[in-house]
Amino acid sequence: MEFTQIFTEMSWLTIMFLALGVVFTFIEMFVPGFGFFGISGILSLIAGVAIRIWQGLNLAQSLTLILIVVGFILVAMLFMVYSAQYGILGKTGLFERRSTFDKDYGKTPRELKKLVGRNGKTISALNLGGQAKIRGKIYDVISISSYIEPNTNIKVVEIKDDCIMVRKWFE
Repeated sequence: MEFTQIFTEMSWLTIMFLALGVVFTFIEMFVPGFGFFGISGILSLIAGVAIRIWQGLNLAQSLTLILIVVGFILVAMLFMVYSAQYGILGKTGLFERRSTFDKDYGKTPRELKKLVGRNGKTISALNLGGQAKIRGKIYDVISISSYIEPNTNIKVVEIKDDCIMVRKWFE
């Protein structure tokens, strides 16, 4: 009898806050980022529980309602994490686990090693990373020194983890 009283004697305000909290939580699961919908959903659930407790629940009923809401939030979070890894969210660009480049982008490490000692010219500014033209091809490169201006001569120093490391070169 006590358990059913938690839900049967709710006011329209409590129902509205709890329903809004559930809807916003579901929206947050599919548009993640803990933004407006996540915060509003959790605040709405808290407000719904607080109003219902204020309306006259005893301690056991209050704890039961709190456990139900916390359980719902935990299940929603677990669903979002699981879905991001294996389900619908995992197939979106937000949670993509591969490079934005095609698999055949760039060169093999063996081909990149042939660039060591070669000269080139920066296309963009290298504030750590940028692009340079080496032997007629454009590569993404990383500066081992500080900032390098565009259109500056560079030299490939080493290949580290498939990254082309360059420094300013004076001829």
